[in-house]
Amino acid sequence: MLSFLPSQRWLLSCALLLTGVGALQAAEYEGTVIDRKGAHHAVRKLEIRGSTSLEYYVSGRRQVLDLARIERFHIGGTPQDQEVPITVTFRSGRVEEGTIVIDGGGMADDDVAGGGSHVSDRLTGSTDLGPMFMPLSDVQEVMLQHDDDTPIIPDAVGGSIVDVQGKRFTVSNIQYRGADAFRFLQGRKKKRVALRHLSRLEFGDSPGGEMRPVTITYRTGKIVQGDVDASTVRLAGEVDHVYRTRSDSAFTGMSQSGRMYGIGLQSIKLVTFADLPEQKTTAAGSPEPEEAEPE
Repeated sequence: MLSFLPSQRWLLSCALLLTGVGALQAAEYEGTVIDRKGAHHAVRKLEIRGSTSLEYYVSGRRQVLDLARIERFHIGGTPQDQEVPITVTFRSGRVEEGTIVIDGGGMADDDVAGGGSHVSDRLTGSTDLGPMFMPLSDVQEVMLQHDDDTPIIPDAVGGSIVDVQGKRFTVSNIQYRGADAFRFLQGRKKKRVALRHLSRLEFGDSPGGEMRPVTITYRTGKIVQGDVDASTVRLAGEVDHVYRTRSDSAFTGMSQSGRMYGIGLQSIKLVTFADLPEQKTTAAGSPEPEEAEPE
């Protein structure tokens, strides 16, 4: 019985149990991977850089997409290039072109079979022949397979953004720090909520300038309070595009003129999101709850 276990072993058992539950709930993806030699590989439990999301850049702005939203993506350039073009086709039909930064040095076949050392810069999964470890520099195209009953997540939300001077901008494809979810703090807890579940974000004044209060309104009318880090101080080791995204382009999108739009948390006052064609809620009529982020 657990009551007779030492405290350290009891905590370890609980941790293993929770880890197992989380693993069972984790999404898994499969598809066809085409390498630069033209060979096709049927891959299950497909991950990119140890994640089920794809990171790339459009006009210098970071995009992070869950594989559930992607139908296929094609990587150009050569295996020696460190920054290569990428074309992403969404399940909704939208096509986006950008660049992806990868290790252009390649890897010997023996390293691929043995697992290699570039854990953070490769595509992994399982095939009928065993585990796959392929450097991203060797990947030409990935075609994902999705169940017919898997809903297509709206790939963009639009709306209006008002700055602290009162100027209003109509923006499509709104993202927060390169993602489709808004991250905020409630006390010491980190929270996130998909932008498609929100109708309004109103930012309050911050005397100190570091943290700004925010009132978050869901499409169902639920209202919660939180805070966001609006600091513009450059962190140690922070590269240029990461600093610009965090300080000057927290919210990004496409303006009515077709140009990229960006605004920092110090300059924003209000975001109102346009209605979606279909908005799913839970049986109780409440939106998808906020997800806690790991500490």
